[in-house]
Amino acid sequence: MNAPEVIPLHRVPTDLPRLLGGAIEVLQRQAASLDVALTIEAPPNLPLVTVDPHKIAWAVTTLVGNSLRYVRRGTQLHPGGAIHVRIDVERGWAVITVSDDGPGIPPAKVRHLFHRENGILHGAALALLLIQDVIGAHGGTVDVESQHGSLESGTTVRLRLPCSGAVPS
Repeated sequence: MNAPEVIPLHRVPTDLPRLLGGAIEVLQRQAASLDVALTIEAPPNLPLVTVDPHKIAWAVTTLVGNSLRYVRRGTQLHPGGAIHVRIDVERGWAVITVSDDGPGIPPAKVRHLFHRENGILHGAALALLLIQDVIGAHGGTVDVESQHGSLESGTTVRLRLPCSGAVPS
């Protein structure tokens, strides 16, 4: 397996709720047009996180956009699915969670989401591999959980980033 190239970062102290709220605004309009609920939630007074805001916004909007491709579309008779973005701090880590109630990912595929074959990226896993590279360049991790083929189907992706900085005013 070839190691990914180093990703250049322009890190600045960042208010994640403000950054991500603005980043997914366009996707909220798209979700509404599909009758899909797209929400973002964060507790007050989260610390600033020193990250490359453009790359973090890209990672999260890519996850939300991917969820929009798979989540249940709504109709006049049946409500659509839901995508939820949550930002938290847990034991020194900023955690960005993107969850959906789509069909989920089959277990055999979940195990291979972050594998490169001979240095080549494949299909749907391409975006997740690139997101993993971006988050890894920040010193963070990516975790995926998915339930497939049940009433509780859906996928949750957690991006963990090291925290730093003061409480935003």
